[in-house]
Amino acid sequence: MPKSTSTAQSQTSFSERTNTLFSMAKDLSQEFGAHVTVVAFSPTSEPKAYGAPTADSFLCTYLPEIHSSSSPACSKTAGEAAAMVDRMKQKVEETAFLVEVERARQAVAWSKILAAQMSAGKQNWWEVDVEALGADELPVFVRALEVLRTDVQRHLDAMESSRKEKMQP
Repeated sequence: MPKSTSTAQSQTSFSERTNTLFSMAKDLSQEFGAHVTVVAFSPTSEPKAYGAPTADSFLCTYLPEIHSSSSPACSKTAGEAAAMVDRMKQKVEETAFLVEVERARQAVAWSKILAAQMSAGKQNWWEVDVEALGADELPVFVRALEVLRTDVQRHLDAMESSRKEKMQP
């Protein structure tokens, strides 16, 4: 879009565009709970700002080194952000612990599945008699069978697709 030469036209265009931009910022904040600040300078160099929850709280939380306000709103917002980060870190630690527990459970289940394979003299793990497995191993065994089935089906589909391509002139 070419730059407008009329001051009134420039100001009107700026106003319309900033209203759209601020509306988008508001939507982003409301839909995702994001902290958003937008600052735009008019053609006459006047600032126009939108902040959610406020531009001040955004600066306090994310740019404290350049915003030296000691207002209660600033410390509350920074405290809320710190608490949110702490909760997120705790969730990550809990999830990592659960992942390790699940890995250990699966390793034990697989060792029992492979032991059942060896004792039955089977060449492949999927040939194991399910009666030889316990309740802890069955879900792992079933999931492995499902993955195997998906992989085999994907391979068959690829072979079929390749066969069809070769048949086309």
